[in-house]
Amino acid sequence: MNTNDIVILTLLELSILLTASQTVRLLTQRYYLPSIFAELIVGIILSPYAIGGIINGIFKVNLFDINSYLTLFANFSVILLIFAAGLSHGYKNLKSSGFLGFLAATFGAVIPTILVYFTFSVIYPSQVSALMGAASAATSLAATSSIIEDFKLYRRNFARIVISAAAIDDVVSLIILSVVLEILSIKILSFVTIFYNISLTIISWVIILFLSVIIIPRILKYIRDDLVNDVSLVILFLVVFLMILLGFEPIIAAFIVGIAIAESVKSSRITSFTSSLLAIFGPVFFIYVGMETPISIFINVGDVLLGLLMTFLAIIGKIAGIFPFAFLYTKDLKESFLASVGMLPRGEVGLIIATLGLSSAILDVNQFSQVVIMALLTTLIGGSLFSYLVRKWILERSA
Repeated sequence: MNTNDIVILTLLELSILLTASQTVRLLTQRYYLPSIFAELIVGIILSPYAIGGIINGIFKVNLFDINSYLTLFANFSVILLIFAAGLSHGYKNLKSSGFLGFLAATFGAVIPTILVYFTFSVIYPSQVSALMGAASAATSLAATSSIIEDFKLYRRNFARIVISAAAIDDVVSLIILSVVLEILSIKILSFVTIFYNISLTIISWVIILFLSVIIIPRILKYIRDDLVNDVSLVILFLVVFLMILLGFEPIIAAFIVGIAIAESVKSSRITSFTSSLLAIFGPVFFIYVGMETPISIFINVGDVLLGLLMTFLAIIGKIAGIFPFAFLYTKDLKESFLASVGMLPRGEVGLIIATLGLSSAILDVNQFSQVVIMALLTTLIGGSLFSYLVRKWILERSA
């Protein structure tokens, strides 16, 4: 099969996968589950390891295939997703997140990371457990935000602490990832080398973020409106390239550029443009993650049990990290627990970290699949429980 045929098949594959994910998404939205749940399920079902493989066999063609072109689309999707996350936060939102929001986000990310790391260190090598710990840190607020918006709960204290913590959550999670990757790169471990590399990573983060927030908005200020979208992408990929040369992961660069562009006077135009791109390319990464996950994993008792263990640790760690600071803010036990539950779902950042681990051969497919199980279950449990408790504790009490 020549290159043109593979490209055409990949485009047809993408069309089918995106159509299927949108169809399933319409069903899951009724239960306030975020779109990534539908996209992961579609990817798992239509992967070469499941129904996709059967279809390939029937028609004697690799229609559902994980090839280099699909991987390219998935990598572009990752950059866009993290860029959009930075764009939605912005530097001002990070500064205004509040001290309790900062502490909630920090401990809500650090505690599950530590729990997963030390528990899985008994089973796996330290580099594997460290990356799995980092994957358990970040929160996806898609389901929670949808419920808060639908029921107009922005003025409630639990919603405020969730939104405040969310502004800093991705930053903390990506710093944890940077630190983990830096430690994994050290050949001779000692307290001094670990402390030095962690300090260097955090200082580099702060300096690059500070310079980006100063320089990038000033550049965009002088760009014509009809060119600003194109220039923003040029800046994005240029900074990604430069930060790769400095030893950072592309997702770190994309997030920093997003934060910087959010401070530009042209940010609303770029945000609208990015949303349009995400509507097309956003689901590709999550579908790709699903396709990378063999469906046989879900009937492997050992992998399922380890996935359930990781889910339990991720849930307990997140609640333990969020609840005390939510209570200091709300002074209400129910609203504090509600805020903690709202932060349970894991999403794009955790799955991106897992994919990064798989592609760099730190995680094998079984360990990768355990992270996917954790992401699916925390999303399902967190979204469903948050919706139920909002109706039970907030809406019924207000009626």
